[in-house]
Parts: sequence; C-alpha cells; structure tokens
Amino acid sequence: MNIENLRRLINAEVLNKPSVSSVLNFSFEAKNIRQGYAYIGINANEDEIKEAILNGAYAVIIEDDFEVIDKEIAFLKVDSLSVALMRLMRFESSYKNLKFYSINCVQKAILKRTSLPKHANILPIDTKELFLKIINADKNDIFFSDDIKILSKIAPFYDTVWTDTQAKAINKGSIFFTSIICDDVYYQNLAIPKVFKGFLSGLIHHLNKNQIAFKIGDLRWIEHFEPIFVDRNFKITPFGASFRAFIVESDDELFEMEANFLRKNFKDSVEICIPKNYRTKINSTFIFNDIAELKQLKDFRYAIVKCQKQELETMLNKGEAEKSLFDF
Repeated sequence: MNIENLRRLINAEVLNKPSVSSVLNFSFEAKNIRQGYAYIGINANEDEIKEAILNGAYAVIIEDDFEVIDKEIAFLKVDSLSVALMRLMRFESSYKNLKFYSINCVQKAILKRTSLPKHANILPIDTKELFLKIINADKNDIFFSDDIKILSKIAPFYDTVWTDTQAKAINKGSIFFTSIICDDVYYQNLAIPKVFKGFLSGLIHHLNKNQIAFKIGDLRWIEHFEPIFVDRNFKITPFGASFRAFIVESDDELFEMEANFLRKNFKDSVEICIPKNYRTKINSTFIFNDIAELKQLKDFRYAIVKCQKQELETMLNKGEAEKSLFDF
C-alpha cells in the first residue's frame, strides 16, 4: 500500500519525510515485523519501535508522541489507533468486495463445528486478529459474525442469515436432538436441541443459496440450552441417565425463547428459575437468591435456569463433595 494513500485512509500526520514509498503488510508485534511491513504500535514503547525498525519496518503507526529515530521510514501519528484500524478495515472490505453476514450466537456455535471452505470464516472478536484477518483476506472472501457493532463499523454492507420460522423437526424423540429435511436433504438425529431447528434450517438455506460448501460436524455442547441431568438427590448423572435435568442458559433472548418452548411442550412439569434481580417477560416459577436454593425443587422434568453452566455444576458438585466428606 502506498504510504500517502495509507496516510489519507487513517487520517494520519506524517512526522517526517521518509524515503520509502509503500508498505507490504502490517504487524502488531515488533518481533514479527518483516522487510517492508508497517508496525502498528499499540501501547508501544521506544524499545519495541527500535526492534520493529531493526526487523525491517517501513512505517510506524502510533498515537503517542515519539521521536523520529529513523528518518528513512515513515512515522505516522493518528489521534486514535482503534479508529485508524476500523477505517483501514472498511477500505479493505470494500476494495476486496468481501461478503459479510450477520448470524446469531447459536448459528455461530453451529458454524464453529462445521467444515467450511477456505474462503468462508467466522470473524474473530479480538481487534488485532480481526484486523489481520481482513487485511490478509482474498477478494470475495466471506465472513460471518454475531457482533452487529463490528459489522456496522467494518462492512459497507452486510446481509442477515434469517431464522427459518417454517422449519419442522420430523423426529419425536429427545428434545436435545433434531432431524429435519432442508433443501431436499435429510439431516438425521443432529445433536442440537429442537428449539434451535429454525436457526439451523435458516443457516443451511443460506449456505446452499450462496453456494458455500459445508459439512456439519459434532454439534454437542454448543453452550446454549445445555442439560445437566440429576437424580432425586441432585447428583449429576450421565446424559439421559435420569428422568429430569436442569437446562442452563445465560443469553437473555434465548432464555425466554427456550422457556416458552419447554412450557409449550411440557406444561406443568417445567420449572422456570431466575435470579432474584433478573427481569424478564416470562412468568417464572422459582426465584432464587442463592443458586443452591435450586435443591428445594421437588417434582420436575426440566428446570431451565438463567445462569452459567459452570456455576450450576460447581454448586451441584460441591454438595456431593461435602456429603462424601462426612459420609462415614
């Protein structure tokens, strides 16, 4: 990239008159700089800048005041490195005609466990990884993200992967598995809860419509609607080994959707459990101050709990450990 064009894109002040005219790539780490790279000095100190220059940097991009220690290379000062990076990514996205698609957190979890072609990726959350992913992308590459804020900043345009509201599960068994027919293909007994069938079907439709090859992998433990089966003494049992289970969900919107799904299918055998200060449109059946209070529940088939899975597992395992300690 031409240094003058780079300066304009990131709205930088050139602190000197360099002899170099362009850069080949970018790096955030001085040790990873190669001949012709631009060093992006986030929280960089003088020693790191010197190391970058020794390794062959043709430009140094900074937001703090630094002495120009090598007049041959470009020292570019910006008001905000984060804004500069977003401007660069937005330019690259447009120039390379990159395709961006908004997905929800469940579809993201599915894609993480799905084999996709090299040109289709999930956008990283980390700013540095995100920047390098966009900078090193090829023309017409495809990116999925569940972060609308990031998409609105770096993507000139993006489409949404919609939920298939007409999707129907064709298996009558466990609610933790789904069989569907989508685009004339039978997907049998996938390890994803039935409550997410619309998310799954909508994603498959989208991939097929845009001719993105895929192979769905193991969908177990997608971090949403996760069951913890327990016996009558609240001891954790293997999956499916008990007639009742806690189901944990930390996402606000998904919690409401899942609670409605359970109530519709199991009515009075469902408990909807929320922390005392949690606000929701759902009519809860059990409000707790301490998560250990869930052991007060009596007869239930499923109890959906607004919490983190690790939090609930820790409580259940703690109780079992204390019982074993004093069980002489």
